[in-house]
Formats: sequence, C-alpha cells, structure tokens
Amino acid sequence: MKVKLVLLLASNLVIQSAIPVYANNNFSLFTNKQQAAPAFLLGEEAFVFSQLQQGDNLNVFWQITDGYYLYKNKLRVTIDGEEQTIKGLPAGKDYHDEYFGDVEIFEYELMLSVPVADLAPGSKVTVHYQGCAVAGLCYPPMTKTFITQ
Repeated sequence: MKVKLVLLLASNLVIQSAIPVYANNNFSLFTNKQQAAPAFLLGEEAFVFSQLQQGDNLNVFWQITDGYYLYKNKLRVTIDGEEQTIKGLPAGKDYHDEYFGDVEIFEYELMLSVPVADLAPGSKVTVHYQGCAVAGLCYPPMTKTFITQ
C-alpha cells in the first residue's frame, strides 16, 4: 500500500511538472509560443503637447500618435482657476468607446486657441485633457499649466 501511494505521488509530481504554467506569462495554449503584449506609450509620448503664445492668443497643440485618441468632452481650459468656454473647437470623430460609450474623439492632431488679450501677464492657464489607446488602455486625466506673458 505504501509503495502504491509513493508511486502515485511521484507520478503526480512528474505530470504536474511537465504541464506548462500559462496564467501570467503570455503563452498561447495552442501554439506554445510567447505572444507579445501590446506596448503602450507614456501619456506624454502618445499625446505630444506644445503651446505658443502669439499676440492675443495662446495656441495649444497636440500631436496624437497613430493608434491613440483624445476625448473631446474631456478637454477643459481654466484661467486662474476659472473654467473657460473653448470656442472654435473642431468637430471630433464619432466613436464608441468601451469606457465612456458614444463619444467624439480627436486623432492625429489637434489645435485650439485660447484668447489671452484681456489677461494680465502672469495669469495661470491650465489645459486638462484625457485620451486612450485603441488597443485598450485609457490614460488618467492629464494637465499642462503655463503662465501668460
């Protein structure tokens, strides 16, 4: 009886050690080859932000990497803490997002102008935005703050 139990335990150990573990290593159960997980960019790389004050306008630009997008309804501008209406914002592309439902998005690039003629030099302008990768990663809300000249 002891010999059968030892053999049974030993054979169980051999069988278990021969079975690959797939839970956390991106292996396919059918091909036994490692599959690459999507590599996501940092938010600053996916949504390259720049700004330039030209006369009475502060121009804000995003270069949006292919495969990423910004949400139109997540764009906000505050000046010295007060919410501003963004005028002249272009129409976005209709998109069904798994996190936020039916939304408008911007792909590839976006520019908006913030009028600053009536602002005192040294006013604090903050731009709020949020985007996602088409492959399924949503970034937390991001902000950029700068001081008018």
